Amino acid sequence: MRLLYYGVLLAAILTPGIVAAQMNSQPTPAPSEESDWLPKNPFGAAVKVVKAPAHAMGKAVKHVPTSSPTTESETTGVVAFEQFQASSTPLGAVLILNTDLGYAFTPHLTGDVGLPVFFTRSPFPMVSTQDWRWTTWLLGEPYVDVRYTTNPFGSSITSILTGTIPVSSPERMYTTGRFGVDWFNHIEKTYKGMVPFLNFGVANGTVNRFVMPRPYSIARPYQTLGFMSDFEGGASYKFGRGLAIGASAYALVPGGQQKVFSRLVSPDYALAGDGSHGRFFDSAFETIGPSSIARDNGFSAWLDVTRLKHTDIQIGYTHSVHYALDSVTLMINFDGGYLFKSPQQ
Repeated sequence: MRLLYYGVLLAAILTPGIVAAQMNSQPTPAPSEESDWLPKNPFGAAVKVVKAPAHAMGKAVKHVPTSSPTTESETTGVVAFEQFQASSTPLGAVLILNTDLGYAFTPHLTGDVGLPVFFTRSPFPMVSTQDWRWTTWLLGEPYVDVRYTTNPFGSSITSILTGTIPVSSPERMYTTGRFGVDWFNHIEKTYKGMVPFLNFGVANGTVNRFVMPRPYSIARPYQTLGFMSDFEGGASYKFGRGLAIGASAYALVPGGQQKVFSRLVSPDYALAGDGSHGRFFDSAFETIGPSSIARDNGFSAWLDVTRLKHTDIQIGYTHSVHYALDSVTLMINFDGGYLFKSPQQ
């Protein structure tokens, strides 16, 4: 009995140590890696963010961007998009189809070229028995832009320098007849789904913008030539996967002599509107005057839908206080950059 007692006691002492040694000898499984993809946009490729595994003691671990060669190749290379813009007001409608092709040299620096084509629906027909006049497939100004993006202190900053080329006269295409230069800047920071932002820029006119277009600047019924500064402040809120709403206030502040070119009044026909509320683009094809003829201010609201694959949709509403004019806008952007990437990417 005493021998049996000592045998059981010895087994009780040695068994935990043997089990622990066997557990320590087994290989530790590698932590799994989960990836989040930021949505693509017209001016940049997706950025891959890797969630590091939580510490064994339960401490949170920050998301760390991967620095592998695959990530670098995914943020550089060919970029392309096809964009449709439309704006409808009681005065008429303007539609633009724009094709853009470029190259992302680094994750921060991109350059591209584009060519817009215009379609307009005007209440001033060539034949008086018709109610509306359609103008189709009229070229806009080809453009070249260079943009730089950075993310200091958790914010996002985008700066875009655009130049336009007048390849013809204002009577034959939608142009001011002069080279256009526009410098646009966007700053935003995300706070738990809320994204406040500030936009500001300077130009020598209301140059068409196809990278980060704003509702108040989508398919305008006019174009101006002369010094122009613009400001916009607002916020958007993400309330679902791929869904966001936003609102903002804007102001166009011109300086010096201005020219206003209408996209609704034809240069080859005398019929036009009354130009009430300072809407000179409704009363003549071209108007020359002081800075007040190009001034504008108002507010916008919009819905962004980014849940569709390779396609972003924005539906907007803008009220111009200066012109006492309401407009409904639509922007559809198809990201074609993925067509130029290999299946491995």
